[in-house]
Amino acid sequence: MTRAAKVTDRFASIGPTAGWVVFGIAFLLRLGAGLFSGQLWHPETLEYDGMARSLLAGHGLVFEHLQVPYHSFAPPLYPWLSAASYWLCGSLILLMMLQVVAGSALAVAVAQIAGRFSAGAIAPLAAGLLIAFHPGLIIYNVNKAHPLTFDALFFTLAVLQAFRLRERTTVRRAIEFGVIVGLGTLSRATLIIFLPLVAMWLVWVLRKGSLKLVVRAIVVAGLCTTAIVIPWTIRSSLLHHQFVFMLTTDAEDFWRGNNPNATGSTYATAERTELEMLTPRELADLLRQRDEVAQANWFTARSHAFIREHPREFVRLTAVKMLHFWWIAPQTGLLYPRSWFFAYMMYYVLVLLLAMIGAGSVWRMGNLARQQLLLIAAFLLALSLLQSLYYVEGRHRWAVEPILIAISGVGVGAIAARRHRLATRT
Repeated sequence: MTRAAKVTDRFASIGPTAGWVVFGIAFLLRLGAGLFSGQLWHPETLEYDGMARSLLAGHGLVFEHLQVPYHSFAPPLYPWLSAASYWLCGSLILLMMLQVVAGSALAVAVAQIAGRFSAGAIAPLAAGLLIAFHPGLIIYNVNKAHPLTFDALFFTLAVLQAFRLRERTTVRRAIEFGVIVGLGTLSRATLIIFLPLVAMWLVWVLRKGSLKLVVRAIVVAGLCTTAIVIPWTIRSSLLHHQFVFMLTTDAEDFWRGNNPNATGSTYATAERTELEMLTPRELADLLRQRDEVAQANWFTARSHAFIREHPREFVRLTAVKMLHFWWIAPQTGLLYPRSWFFAYMMYYVLVLLLAMIGAGSVWRMGNLARQQLLLIAAFLLALSLLQSLYYVEGRHRWAVEPILIAISGVGVGAIAARRHRLATRT
């Protein structure tokens, strides 16, 4: 066993009892919220539902958008799960219960990450409970047929598995990491950037060990991810007669954040979206495009022209979107009661303060803890920067916020340890 593995065994995981407690509380909260709202049986449905119904009707994953049938509107995993739920029980109740389980498992995964920075039970329990009571995640868990719950789980599991792979660079753990990233990419394509990040991180932190084992693990993980993702990429590329990695709407998403009316959100004003700000002539020109690829090219031409003509505005907008990603945007909370918005902001400010305390505590723990913290920081920075090139909404942060909350749990543990030391001295 390596020195790193011996050290991390002290922080390997929370006990099974604590894990079940965190899972049980999160599960009961979500189930209770779903039963109270009644939306477990009748959730708010979005484009993924239309894609699932199209699949069951024998037309494939098709969604009508801008008067054109889109065959690559969104990543396929969530529509597949929706279709399976309809096929098995005639409704989305199976999918919604799966979301409740996934949301509860997310609390345990976050607790596991916090446990790798603290030998006590307080940090992982605090992190898990912060996820259990996360208001935004609860709403998306039980009120909306939306992939956010699975996105957050895959992001968090990828970080946790990267830590496990650093502890023991085995083929099995590399396969597990590759499967997590592959399936997660089919839910949220941006997760793919974690693969090269972890590869560089492993080479750096294990440079004094066996680089042969590190390279083997990286190759195995990459092959597993590729095996899962490439069938969809081949399908989409053949269908559209050009390379399409995951979807064709990324051009529209990029345009939403980079056009003359852009605010950084999908909304240009409190009442009108970016698409609704198009002039009648522009809209007519867009709708004349023959298919989704032509519409994607239409959006690409205009967003790139905007950047060429207004490079400083592009930089400013990207910085504004980065700020909105980690704080709030002018449009934040438009679709919810103001009381919900203020309740969440109090929660989020607490999370940020605890995360700062936790990060300071982790930095003083030694090289291993610092290396893990740096991977988390690099992942969060890369994802937020990538999203800021497009457009930003609160839900985009919620997908990665659980990783930050793991450090918040460490902050709670640090506060508790300090109070214990003071009490002991007294």
